[in-house]
Order: sequence, then structure tokens, then C-alpha cells
Amino acid sequence: MSPPVPPATAPASAFGPQPSPRERLAIAALALAAFALNLNTNVLGALLPFVRQALGVDEAGGKLLVAAAAAGSAVGSLLFAPIAARHGRRPVMVYGLAVFVVASALHLVPGALPWLLTLRAVSGLAVGIAYAAASALSAEIVPYHRRGAAMGRFNAGMFLAIPVGMPLSVWLASLGYWPGIFGLQAVVGAVGCWLALRHVPIGGAEAGRASFRRVLRNGGALAGLLATGLHVGSFFTTVQLATTWLDRTGRVHKEQQLWLWVGLGLASVVGSLTLGRLSDRIGKRNFVLWTSAALFGCFVLLAREPADPVLAVLGGLLAVIASARTGPLQALVSHTVPPEQLGALMSLRGFVMQLGVVGFALAAVPVADRLGFQGVLLAGAVWQLLSYVLIRFGLREAIAPPPDAGSLGDRRGGG
Repeated sequence: MSPPVPPATAPASAFGPQPSPRERLAIAALALAAFALNLNTNVLGALLPFVRQALGVDEAGGKLLVAAAAAGSAVGSLLFAPIAARHGRRPVMVYGLAVFVVASALHLVPGALPWLLTLRAVSGLAVGIAYAAASALSAEIVPYHRRGAAMGRFNAGMFLAIPVGMPLSVWLASLGYWPGIFGLQAVVGAVGCWLALRHVPIGGAEAGRASFRRVLRNGGALAGLLATGLHVGSFFTTVQLATTWLDRTGRVHKEQQLWLWVGLGLASVVGSLTLGRLSDRIGKRNFVLWTSAALFGCFVLLAREPADPVLAVLGGLLAVIASARTGPLQALVSHTVPPEQLGALMSLRGFVMQLGVVGFALAAVPVADRLGFQGVLLAGAVWQLLSYVLIRFGLREAIAPPPDAGSLGDRRGGG
């Protein structure tokens, strides 16, 4: 039996210009962590009917549970960069995952609404910190010229949480044990933490207190962050609101929607896994622009409320394209700042994603009241168009170092 591999401490650029087994293991560890973290984000929606019944929680209490995790995640995202400036990126991710594991396991301890609210806020805080750290490390590990494919694999772990987590959570809840899924995510998070210690490099240092200011004064980075918020906010919120519309119109009743979202979740995994490499070949900016235009078209066509077969095809395309766009856009934005500002950039990215979701949800309420779900889809199309405009006119493709350079220290920020 071979001796255990010591913790990775070499700079990420030591992985070299071509993918190595060690680099693939590092990305796989980060993807597993993203899977566990996104379980926490997504499963509560499916569990809410069971939770409300078990704890005697009204509709307002259910919304508070959802909001507690989202608010904690937003705060945690902003906390990552200043903490990493003192302790380093990988240690902060490991600490965040450790807190996440403990908070997840504590969901198994019975308690009233205040107890569960506290756990949701703490687990959300840990998610924000650990996900920002994992995002920064995934950008640091892989040279820019193949970062679209690598970040596609990283985000595939996040998307996998939907088709796996939703049916598992409903199945466990139907057996009378709704907290069971949180025990599972604690186990997965612990394994991801262990693999990160073995395979993920410690990471570089942050720029310090001025990091956020420097990122926000970088025109390309700011455009990329805003484009990310517009994309994530419109897509995520529209998908959530679609559940009610599908049930109300009789197209897919709520009792039958579970397997629909499993299918769309698997489509998202496929899109993220397979199309990231294409972005490395044709240019990440080109890929993001083309997929932005395609998403705009999907939203507009869906707003016409086509027949069910066309609706299913468009929904599948939307899932594949939106997920495929996520990794390359993340890679494109990551190259707008020097390596020492990656932590601040990913902190802001996580925070802006939450703002995008909240902002579109608030904007969609009056639109839905006046125009129904068709109006929500058209609003989503507008937000996707604005995301396209920001990338088209505000974000240039930075010149990547040649494949034989392989060093993150050689790159320069674009935009």
C-alpha cells in the first residue's frame, strides 16, 4: 500500500501547461465541495411542505428559512476575501467546509423554528465563504487557456446537486425523515474537505483591505460582475417561478414536477461538462456572447407560450445553454484581475449573484401582476440582453499566456 499523499502546498502553476492527474483531482475535489454546498442551497425548496408540516410553520416562516440561507451566503461571500488575506485561500475553504459540515449535521438535532433558522443562516454563511474560496482556487489552479473546460467541470458539481438532491430529499421526507438530506450533505462535505486537503494547493495571498476597491475600479471586472448578476438573477428566479406557472396552467402539475427538474438538472450537468472545452477553442468571450444571444432567444420564444413539445425542447436548451455559459463566463471574469485579487473578485461575484436573484425577484412581482408569467419571461430576456451588452462593450478577452508558459503569474488583467 502506497504512503499517503502529503497535502498540496506547491503553487497552482506548478501543475504545468497541460492537464495533469493532480490537477484533475484538485478540480474534482472542488466540484465535490460545490455539490455539497449547492445541496444546501437547493433542497429546502422541495422540503418546505414537509418542514412546515413537521414544525407547524406558516408560509411566512417558510420564506424566512429560505431567506436566512440566502442572506448568510451573501454575507459569507463578502467575508471570504478579508479572511483569506490573513489565512490563505485553501485554509479558509477548509474552515468554511468544516463549519458547513457541523451546521449540516446539526440539522439532525430536533428543534423549533428559531433553531432551524439559526442553522440555515450559519450553513448559508459557510456556503458563501467556501464557495467563493473554491471558485478562486479553481481559477488559480488552471491556466487561462483551458480554464473554461475546468470551470465547466467545477460547476457541473454544483448543477448535479439538483437532479440528485431533489429526489433524494423528497424520498427521505416521504419516509418521515426530512432532515436526512442534511446528514448526507454533511458526509459529502466532509469527504470534499478531506480531498481538498490532499489535492488542492494552498493558493496565493490576497491584496489586502484595498482588494474590493481595486476590483470595483477595474472596468472589465465590474462589467463581468454585473453581467453575472443579470444572468444568474434572471435565469434562477425565472426557473423557480416556472413551477407555479406550470402547475396553474395544467401543463405539469406540481405532483409531477420532480422528475421534470431532475431531467433539466441533468441537462445542466451535461451542458456544463461538455461545452466548456469549446469556449477554450473559440474564445471564452465569443462563447459567452453567442450563448447570451441564444438565451435571449429562448426567453423570447418561451414567452410566446408554445405547445408542450416545443416548450420541452426550449426548456432543455435553456438549461444546457445557461449551464454551459456559467463556467466560461466565470473563467472570462477571473482573467480581468491579477492573481492576488482573485479572492476579492470571487467574493464580489458570490455577493452579486445573490443580489441578482433578489433584484430580479423584486422586479418580477409587479411584472407578473400585470403581464403574468409571460411578462416575467420577457423581463428575463431583457436582463439577458443587458448581460450581453455589458460583455460586448465592457469586457475584452484578455490575452492568455501561451500554453508552454503555464504560470498564473504571467497573466495580466484585461478590460
